[in-house]
This record gives sequence, structure tokens and C-alpha cells, in this order.
Amino acid sequence: MLKLTPKEQKLLLLLAFLLILGVVLRFALPPDSSIAMQKGAAENPAASMDDTGKTLTAISSVEGAEVNRNDDKMIVVHMIGAVARPGVYHLPEGSRIYQLLEEAGGALEDGELELINLAQPLVDGQQVFLPRHGEEGYLQITLTGDATAVRININTAGREQLESLPGIGAVKAQSIINYRLQNGPFQSIDNLLEVSGIGDKTLEGIKELITVW
Repeated sequence: MLKLTPKEQKLLLLLAFLLILGVVLRFALPPDSSIAMQKGAAENPAASMDDTGKTLTAISSVEGAEVNRNDDKMIVVHMIGAVARPGVYHLPEGSRIYQLLEEAGGALEDGELELINLAQPLVDGQQVFLPRHGEEGYLQITLTGDATAVRININTAGREQLESLPGIGAVKAQSIINYRLQNGPFQSIDNLLEVSGIGDKTLEGIKELITVW
């Protein structure tokens, strides 16, 4: 019979204890879910993001989209005249007349596009009129009591139309157009005083003949 030294007996008992402990732990404890997840992530890098990360990303994307929508300020403008679909349109702030024209389906065959400034910025509440051939598109009709007054829209009039106003020659007419291009449409007729060469006397002589709408 094989005899073991005391040291060998201790080693044998230790090995037997470890073996029994391993068997007990193997069947008594549940598998480590975190280890399983790490193993799966290592085998499949595309699945490394857990559900929490996906949820946070989705929430962040929704919040970002909501902020972008709030940042888009809208204006309401009215397109009339020789266009396919006259009507009221909502456009982003900073839009120009050519974009409104596109929304309205484009100009009709008899539309006089040269009579309006397609690059002019739009303002909230503005009405844009595209005249037909033979119509005086730069004139705007307004009613005051029983009388009908014809006014020139200084935001859409061309140089020739502006020159038809008393006291407005070629130089001042071009200055008005340059002001519109650099600063956007006039908000009121008093803004004409900001144009080089136009003073109180000139404005007094034309204020009943012009409009900004």
C-alpha cells in the first residue's frame, strides 16, 4: 500500500477540496451576466452598445431635432398675380421672392418677372404681386374712403418706376434700390430718410404716392 508523507497528504486533501468546491460553485451559482455581455461584445463589436446607451442616444437626437425646429422662425407672405397657385404661404425667415415664387408653382407664361426683384428678402405679412403682360405691376391700389389712390411700392419698384416720383431722379432711384439690396426691404416709408440724398423735403413730396406693402 502506497504511503504518503504528511506533506503529500496535505496537498492531496487540498486538491480534493478545490475539486469539490469547483463542482459546488459550478451548479450552485448563476452565470455572470456581465461576463457574458462582455464576451458577446468582444465577439460582436457592433453589439457593444447596450440598451441604455441606445436610449440615451435616441433621447439626445429627439431633443436636438426639437431645438432645430424651434430655431426655424417662419413668416407668412401672400403671393398674388400671374402665378400657378396664388395664396398665403409660410416660409422660413430670410426667404426671398424667388423661393416664394417656387412655392406658388412658378410664374405663368404671361407673368412679367422683370418687374419684380426676385432676390428681394421677404418680411412677415408682405404681399408680392407678379403682374401679367400689360399690367403695371409696380403700382399698388389702395382705397381711402371713396377715392382710389395709386401708390408705388418702394420695395418692389424698378428704377424707372421710382424715377416717376417727384424729386426722384436716376441717382436717387438707384440709391433706393441699393439700400434695399444691402439692408432688406423698407419697413416704413420713413426709412427713406436713411437713403443718401433723400431728406425731409423729398419725403414730404412723395409720401402720399408710395407704400412699402
